[in-house]
Amino acid sequence: MMECVPSVLFITDPYIEHLLEGVVDFAREQRWALNAMMRRSGRFPEGVRPDGIIATIEHDDTARRLARFRCPIVQILRIRKAVRYPLVIPDYEALGVTGARHLLTLGCPHFAFYRRFDAADSNAVRDGFLRTMSDAGCDVTMLDFPREMPRKGATEKEWETRLANMLRALPKPCAIMAEDDRCGAQIIRLALDAGLRVPDDIAVAGCDNHQPDVNLSPVPLTSVDSNLRGIGYAAAELLQRLMSGTPPPAAPIVVAPQGIIERESTASFVCADKRIAATVRRIRRDFAEPLTISTLAREAAMSVRALQTGFKAATGHSLRDELIRCRLDRAERLLEETDLKIQAVAIECGLGDAKSLTRFFHQRHKQTPNTFRTSVRSSASALQPRASPRATHRQ
Repeated sequence: MMECVPSVLFITDPYIEHLLEGVVDFAREQRWALNAMMRRSGRFPEGVRPDGIIATIEHDDTARRLARFRCPIVQILRIRKAVRYPLVIPDYEALGVTGARHLLTLGCPHFAFYRRFDAADSNAVRDGFLRTMSDAGCDVTMLDFPREMPRKGATEKEWETRLANMLRALPKPCAIMAEDDRCGAQIIRLALDAGLRVPDDIAVAGCDNHQPDVNLSPVPLTSVDSNLRGIGYAAAELLQRLMSGTPPPAAPIVVAPQGIIERESTASFVCADKRIAATVRRIRRDFAEPLTISTLAREAAMSVRALQTGFKAATGHSLRDELIRCRLDRAERLLEETDLKIQAVAIECGLGDAKSLTRFFHQRHKQTPNTFRTSVRSSASALQPRASPRATHRQ
């Protein structure tokens, strides 16, 4: 007897590569017949009768065409205001929280948030950012274009001129989070055109870690990884349940972010003592090297004790803690994204050997590196709602 293979249609409006990668991961496991040809032609497939559909939906025509189908449909992302299908989305508030926590590590005395669109998702990122900054006792300047330029007829040139003027007027140095990577790259471009230095005058973090937008940034853009691949996997897992007769969930499935991907746009640290600031930047840049506290003290032209005291006063933790944090963050990323053996991961992140990596890793996660790798690659990891943002990663 022939096995019944589910036929699944992937509608890409718009097409985001990492979402499809997550869907493909699940489709391969379940042996689906997955039709994702719309990503090549740009045309809605005709004459197909799928058992289920996974879709991103932006345009009215796509929504009308999907309404004709009677099979289960799962929507990824909330691009349209009206959502009629079971929905899988990032934890937008957690994206804002993650971005705020990262910017707080930069020592900047001034912070800002750039909101370009008045949309539920943008507002949720903003709310998570503002709440975290408020809890830390920090004020935030809002670059709030729905309020600054509410009229719909504003041209792109008017909009960018206004934003450039706002960037010039910000107190410096300032760390800014943008609602997404497109806006983050735009801030960097306008700041550079205005003669501002990135990240020295303005440090910038985006949101989503969407590679095309990140790659268009004139300075490599730090971004919160919204786990697009995990969102695609979660959507496919939900569709499988719906095709099996399970009732749709009452609320959207919310997928936690994977942390910060740190790049040059936030490679800064500000404090009153330039020697301490330089030491922080040195550690965060070169943590995989065999750095010692005595070497760092010599480079800073300070005694070991003075460096340790000044460093803790500026950052809230010790030199050793900063080194271990950076190295473990890198180890997490390698465990998630590569098949390197534990010994190789330990060498790559600067911890030297597998025994040291395992000891420090267990102190942070209460599990071994191998167990961590297995857990983050399982389907369950993609479906954990409202998980606390994980560690900062450097790329």
